[in-house]
Amino acid sequence: MRYIRFLKTPRVVDGKNSPKASVHSLITITSDLGDSFLPNDLLLSVELISAVTEEVIVWTRVKWTGGMRTLPITLPLSRSRALCPLRVRVGVEPKAKFDEYGTLSSEDSKGVVSAWSGPLDPTRGAEEAVKLVERRFRVADRHTVHMWEETGESIARHIWDAGVAVTYHLEHVLSMFDTKDFTVYAEEQRNLRVLELGTGCGIVGICIAQSLENSDVILTDLPEAKDIVKRNIKESALAQGTTLSFLELDWEHESLDELNTLAPLDLVITADCTYNPDSSPALVNTMARITRTSPNVAVAVAMKVRHSSEDIFFQLMAEAGFQTTNSMTFPLPGDEKSCEETVDVYFYRRGA
Repeated sequence: MRYIRFLKTPRVVDGKNSPKASVHSLITITSDLGDSFLPNDLLLSVELISAVTEEVIVWTRVKWTGGMRTLPITLPLSRSRALCPLRVRVGVEPKAKFDEYGTLSSEDSKGVVSAWSGPLDPTRGAEEAVKLVERRFRVADRHTVHMWEETGESIARHIWDAGVAVTYHLEHVLSMFDTKDFTVYAEEQRNLRVLELGTGCGIVGICIAQSLENSDVILTDLPEAKDIVKRNIKESALAQGTTLSFLELDWEHESLDELNTLAPLDLVITADCTYNPDSSPALVNTMARITRTSPNVAVAVAMKVRHSSEDIFFQLMAEAGFQTTNSMTFPLPGDEKSCEETVDVYFYRRGA
């Protein structure tokens, strides 16, 4: 998959000796880690839209040429239109309100995820949009997941491929657990308790909270993720009877007192947290500690394998007494065709 990113967020520029201004931005199209660029030619739709009504004010087509690293974009802006809050959307499908997995997988889309800029409000003196980008994913014809992430080339607080795959295939992921996992809490007249490790922007945990009724979902990550996660939580429409919260959690802390205060958990899930083998010991240790107070917890690990060094994760899980109970594989939309890359989801229980 590839992601459109704003290297320079949209800004209003006054034209010299012209009655019109313009909106300028600079984009790139990269992998989730930002380590490679889209190698194909691709026609993009660029739209200046109302931040209030999402009416398309101005739109044009621009071409990304294989081999590019950046692409400048300019849209004309009349003075009258500069009197309302604005946003810029860049994507393959013209005037699309969200991305669908089937569309991303089509040959014409090249697996490229659309980007909606943050609001740009000249009426309040804001000449440049905030340095955030919104993603919108339509999940199973039920609802749209809106997710803010940082813009630019940094991989910090970005959405990654495994999180997107789990979001789109969440029903299948949840179906792989024993039926008792999702009925026992109802019999005990309590909410299902779900914890996500390494939540990043929060896409997986938030999708769970939007999909599963009567659940308590806790998103965890380092303190630097707090602001973007809280923003996404605030804008989420939760399923009936479900709560959603964020907890700062550092896997390297030996005590992990935060975990000891939680009620027993039913499900722990993590996505794209195994790419760095140096962090795998802390991740596995954290999962093992969770099982001390939640011995019956089910664990799901989603990963897009990027290099052979990630095999250490499986070795550490086995040494810690975790046993694989199931697994599944989802194809990812690709540059040329689907299935070029995949996301694997492994399900675990810890033995006595």
